[in-house]
Amino acid sequence: MRKLILFCFLPLLAFTTADWITVKLDDRVTVEFPSAPEEKDMSGNQVWSGDINNDAKAMAMVMDFGKFGMDSAMLATEMEKDEAFQQFKDGILGQIQGSTIMSEKRTKVNGRHVFEYVINMGKPDTTLTIMHNRNYFVGAKMYTLSFYEKGSKPQPDVRNKFFNSLKVK
Repeated sequence: MRKLILFCFLPLLAFTTADWITVKLDDRVTVEFPSAPEEKDMSGNQVWSGDINNDAKAMAMVMDFGKFGMDSAMLATEMEKDEAFQQFKDGILGQIQGSTIMSEKRTKVNGRHVFEYVINMGKPDTTLTIMHNRNYFVGAKMYTLSFYEKGSKPQPDVRNKFFNSLKVK
């Protein structure tokens, strides 16, 4: 009987004890991926992405607003404005043709501005159709974490672990 119980819980133990890989996004921020992500430059911004399985993908990106002449005080003031939240949302939707917002939230985490969106990307469910997106504003930088999944196969445990792994020094 013990062997049967152990056998039944073995897959759960494998998930909970699997070592996630910590990725240093810069000197202040880290995030964990379930497997080694691919790192590349996208329009001057570092991007890390990795498939989790056939039904999900995780991505992290860093954008330094200092490159555009904004310091942390200017960025914090801008993020307080309702127009900034709306423009940010419109910018995301404008990049994904046929997409719609399923939910949106503007909040603070540890005193830092966070914009959150869940977006239906307007694609057939044979692809990754839902994008969960969190944008953390730290100093003059924005750290974007995105989790893509099929609408018919949501993966809240892995998604939440990925989002909750962001650490700021």
